Amino acid sequence: MSENKKTLTPAEEYYIHEFTPAVHKIGRFTMAVAFVLSFLPVIYFYFVKGYTVPVSTYISGITAVSAIGIGMWLTEPMVYWPILGSAGTYIAYLSGNVGGMRFPVSVTVQKMANADITTPRGQIVTVVGIVASVVANLVILLCVVLAGEWIINHLPAAVRASFGFVMISMMAANMLMRFGMNGGVAKALPKVWMYMVAGVVGFFLGKFVPALHTWGMALAVGLAILVAYFRYRSDKAKLEA
Repeated sequence: MSENKKTLTPAEEYYIHEFTPAVHKIGRFTMAVAFVLSFLPVIYFYFVKGYTVPVSTYISGITAVSAIGIGMWLTEPMVYWPILGSAGTYIAYLSGNVGGMRFPVSVTVQKMANADITTPRGQIVTVVGIVASVVANLVILLCVVLAGEWIINHLPAAVRASFGFVMISMMAANMLMRFGMNGGVAKALPKVWMYMVAGVVGFFLGKFVPALHTWGMALAVGLAILVAYFRYRSDKAKLEA
């Protein structure tokens, strides 16, 4: 163990022993603060406005939201963390718009910097890129809030209709960028096709089986993780042999 430590550069030592613990300490604190602040509207309506409803109404609301969102809560961080990294995950989930903005930005900056998220360099460029995207979002959001309806009303109908294809186009672009970072589609596809099939099967099980309607994403991620686990066991057995 001591020999491995000697090979680390000062920057890597700082990253492991100071940067990463600080990320989790600050990230947990900010997420806890955000959790508490999310109850402010209810507190305002209850104590300031005097609006009251039976406790059963709150329980019903929490149950309904949890039933819809629990699969996403459990699986989304696992899906995005391999690209966002620890610091990026905290920032992304605090600011929101993870799949639509933070994830694509992370993939792009890592590709441009030729840095993987598992390295200190990759973590830093990802954090810088995500923070820049948050600032850009705030500026754009301010413009949209002030003049968004006027802008949209003056766009051609074909442009407004194309908004429905934005998400699928972004995900396709992200997949192609990831393939490019792993030697192109021809080299990357044999490594990932099993995960893609598992994800598609899990997703459509949730779509077509009524009892699993809210668990499509969870099933997709769970099956992909299961495939990864069996591949890991197989590769480990081959190395030991």
